[in-house]
Amino acid sequence: MAEAKTAKAAKKPGFFKELLTFLLVIAIILGIASGAIFYLSGKNLEDLLGPRPVAKKETNQTAPVNPVSTGQEAGTNQQSNAVPVSSEENGATDAATPTAYPVETQGQQSNVDVGEQVARTALPTQKGALKGTITWQYNDFVGTKPDVNAKILLIRTDFDKNTITDVEEGVFAIGLAPKNSGLFAGKANGYGNYEIGNLPVGEYHITIVSAQTNRNIMLPVDEYPITKLKPYIQKWDAFLSMSLLDKKYHVATITIEEGQTLDFSHDFGNTYF
Repeated sequence: MAEAKTAKAAKKPGFFKELLTFLLVIAIILGIASGAIFYLSGKNLEDLLGPRPVAKKETNQTAPVNPVSTGQEAGTNQQSNAVPVSSEENGATDAATPTAYPVETQGQQSNVDVGEQVARTALPTQKGALKGTITWQYNDFVGTKPDVNAKILLIRTDFDKNTITDVEEGVFAIGLAPKNSGLFAGKANGYGNYEIGNLPVGEYHITIVSAQTNRNIMLPVDEYPITKLKPYIQKWDAFLSMSLLDKKYHVATITIEEGQTLDFSHDFGNTYF
């Protein structure tokens, strides 16, 4: 009986139409849901990974040329200072390349004159030398002995006393020449010999101060050394007390010549006491 009722219901004309309509509605709902899910999943992926890079389209445009390598700045006709070497000189077939010369700013001259610089290098300062033997007389029986540690002081006649400090001047008074001061000094060795080399040519005042003989300190210093030396000394009294006050001394003017060694010796005789 039940099977007969079902068969009758299936034979109703509107049954299939309603079934198709129901299935169509279900398909539309599923399509909308799928699209929403796809959109949301794609948006979340973009937020997570960021925008995907867009591939650059390749072109046939040539890369810009380095102005230094061509000797010409980009967009101008200004020539570089680099001197190119042609391929013919090198025996090569490739393009000319600039040499490793320094590049200066166009239109600006260098502060160094090349010709003058070469001349200074090619002409070294003219030099000479000085040597000698300093002695004294021990007594009438022993005779001559070396004046060991006698000081030899040299001052050029064009020396400017304002170019050194008081301390450097005191160092010079005890027999040492400050570095790069323009003053020169030496000492006699155990044989009484001394030698000062590498002296610029010119005129000098030489002062030799004995280390073994004393002078009469009751007598004033001679006018000659004062006249010759005082114009070159700032603290004359200090210099006098450290060098000429109690020891015998000898002052003279000499000339150093290029490539020559001047022999200047002196004997102080007997000590005063």
